[in-house]
Order: sequence, then structure tokens, then C-alpha cells
Amino acid sequence: MKTFIFLIFSFIILWACSEDKTYEYKSVKYLHFSKPEVPDSATVLSFTHYPGVTEKEIAVEVLLAGDLVSRPTPYQLKVDADSTTANAEQYSFDLIQEFPANQIKDTVYIKLFNKELEGKEVTLYIRIVENENFTPGLKANQAARIIFNNISSKPDWWDEEVETLFLGEWSAKKYSEFVSFTKITDLSEYEFTVRRKICLEFKKYLKDEGITEEDGVTPMEIPAN
Repeated sequence: MKTFIFLIFSFIILWACSEDKTYEYKSVKYLHFSKPEVPDSATVLSFTHYPGVTEKEIAVEVLLAGDLVSRPTPYQLKVDADSTTANAEQYSFDLIQEFPANQIKDTVYIKLFNKELEGKEVTLYIRIVENENFTPGLKANQAARIIFNNISSKPDWWDEEVETLFLGEWSAKKYSEFVSFTKITDLSEYEFTVRRKICLEFKKYLKDEGITEEDGVTPMEIPAN
């Protein structure tokens, strides 16, 4: 009988220890960026898409895996010096962030500065660092890759529809003239009829002012109709 009681008591202790370990495992909180650090998923910004702008703020999303936090809880970031080519004067953000209570995601806001960027492209790598509150999560998502430059390039919104119906083939000079005349840096924010009106006004401006392509001879024309 004593042996039987001992076995039951031992079983209860083992079960309790097992429950503690399970609880400890479940209580671990993992953080990772929403995008993997591979080039195709990088956050990319070109200051040539924002003429006259010297700084831009971008947002990077951080996700939580594990139990929610009941109050704003600090987590730690660092700049990966081995992978970062941007210098410290070209970006600014807080290395210590606070994950919001009862949420599964947070947003890190990073300021990028158009300094010493003429004709250059640089990369900023940010990593999640383990602290007393959080552990880095998915390995492929433990770093955020941010690429920014001041190199002329076609913006994402200048897609096939814009090229076919509104502005024609992209060129650095055409884009510069468009932004200078319209004060618009992103045509995708407007409905179709408004886009058409804007581009027709731009078309008239090109003709009235005799604006030419980069060769200085060919009239700059767009298909807006």
C-alpha cells in the first residue's frame, strides 16, 4: 500500500514539473520582422521619387509569436554593422522600442536622410536582439533590410497602365517635369478620371512650353487622351 501511495505521489510531482515546463515554453515570446531579409523583400526607397525632400520616414513591421504582453514592453534592436553600408548620419531610429499591450504586431519608424547619396545606393540592416522580455523568432526574419538611394529610377506606380494610357515610357527627365508641373509624386493615389485630367493638363504644358526629351530635339509627348 505504501508503495502504491509513493508511486501516486511521484506521478503527481512529475506531472506538476511537466506542466511547469510546458508553461515556461509557452510563455516564451518571439519577435520577428514581417518580411524576410532577402533582397526581393527589402524595403526600398529612392529620393529621386521625392524631389526636394531631404528626409523620409519608413515603417517596418514587427510580429509577436507567443503570449501577448499585458503592458507596453521594451524590446531591443541593433544595427548590423557587418551588413550595413549606410553611415550613421543617413538614418535615425530608437534602438529600444516598446511592444504594445495585447497586440500581435508593432511598427518601427525609421527616418532616412538624403545625405551623401548622390548617385549612391546604401543598405541599412536592423536586427532584433534578445533581452529579458523577448527572443528573436524566425531566423529568416530576424533582420530587416532597408535599401535607399538617390539614383534615378522608375517608381512602382509608373506601371503598364500608366505607361499605356497616361504618361508613356518613363524617363528621368519626364518624371522630373511631371513632378515639377503637377507637384505629384505618386499618381496611384488618384482615381482614373482624376489621373486622366492631371495628365491631360501635363500634356498641354509639354506642348505649350516646347519641352523636349533628353536629346534636346525630340518633343516630349504622352499618350493621355
